[in-house]
Amino acid sequence: MSSGAVFESRFASNGNVKLHYIAAGSGPPIVFLHGFPDHGLGWRNQIEALCGSFRVLAPDLRGFGQSDAPQGHAHYLMLPHLVEDVVAVLVAEQVSQASVVGHDWGGLIAWWLAMRVPQAVRHLVVLSTPHPRNYLRALADPANAGYFAYMRLFQEAGVAALPAPDELASWVADEADRQALEASLRRSDPEAMLGYYRANIPLGRVPDIGQLPLIKAPTLAIFGTHDPYVPASAFDDTFREVDNITSLISLPGAGHFIHHQAAGFVTREIENWVSRPPSSFRVMG
Repeated sequence: MSSGAVFESRFASNGNVKLHYIAAGSGPPIVFLHGFPDHGLGWRNQIEALCGSFRVLAPDLRGFGQSDAPQGHAHYLMLPHLVEDVVAVLVAEQVSQASVVGHDWGGLIAWWLAMRVPQAVRHLVVLSTPHPRNYLRALADPANAGYFAYMRLFQEAGVAALPAPDELASWVADEADRQALEASLRRSDPEAMLGYYRANIPLGRVPDIGQLPLIKAPTLAIFGTHDPYVPASAFDDTFREVDNITSLISLPGAGHFIHHQAAGFVTREIENWVSRPPSSFRVMG
């Protein structure tokens, strides 16, 4: 690695599911949760930049990379499995709380973790990922069908709809990073990757999500205005879901994979956000 950072390869266990994660540095912990099609090492830019001041943890989500891929879509339900996987990494590291950064599926896991295990989330940062309620509303709107067509294809056509690993990794500009992702995707389980869409995204009518706990952690959301998979309007009501300071940053012209496309900017914003003590965000009382 160019920065001389030492990347440790470690494992955590959630029941009989073994989860691989990268760990680097020391200091206050930050957990980075990747999305599709990605892996823990997809956060390389952020890990290298932040591991001098933080303990950075980046798991391969279950079904991806070196983590186990239990068979059957039910193993990929957000609650309890995906949320508990993050808790398992914290337990393996012997920490009770961390700042949590998520992109895509990792962003949805981060939202749910902050709702269901609020004491575990010190700061919340979500990239390219609206709050689950707003995500489902966007999904239900026929005007957004173009954004979510790939999702429906994955659900209906299954593995036949999944591009080959080299095609799935083609969004990564850096050649070494792209090759690392390709190798990781070859190791990943196609059925497991599709399990995320099958287990968590309704196929028919999208229900209203109902009452949810408000997010307690200071929340930063960053998104690209030209994301082909998520309409920017889905971020509009984010503040309504958070009982704390909420900051929304739109990156003009950026797409979905902003942790690569605007790596330096995104990393600095994450660092600024998680460096502030949570108490400093509270302006009232």
